[in-house]
Amino acid sequence: MTREVVATPLFTRRLKGFLDEYAELGAVRFVERLQQSYQAMVENISAFDEIAPARRRSVQGKKITVREYVLDAGARNFLVLYWVPPDPAEPILLLNIRIGGQNRFYWKDESQ
Repeated sequence: MTREVVATPLFTRRLKGFLDEYAELGAVRFVERLQQSYQAMVENISAFDEIAPARRRSVQGKKITVREYVLDAGARNFLVLYWVPPDPAEPILLLNIRIGGQNRFYWKDESQ
């Protein structure tokens, strides 16, 4: 059974920022590998509920259980946080993305 996968506005904004940044640098192959890895991730997490270990994280003061997925784009890795609701009818939420090696996830837009 596959589930729908939905990206939050924060995840979408952060991923678009990474893609735009590397596209401006002319890293076409890198952007292509990141997009391919993203598509594979969506297929994998929609088909398998427990593909990654669960971790307790604090998101804006609330403790939730999330899962982590590593996107391999060749030169860089990206870490994706996603949440699998207990109800199978609800979609899986892609919460946030960061470059591997960074210490923190950013939960708000720095320009605001």
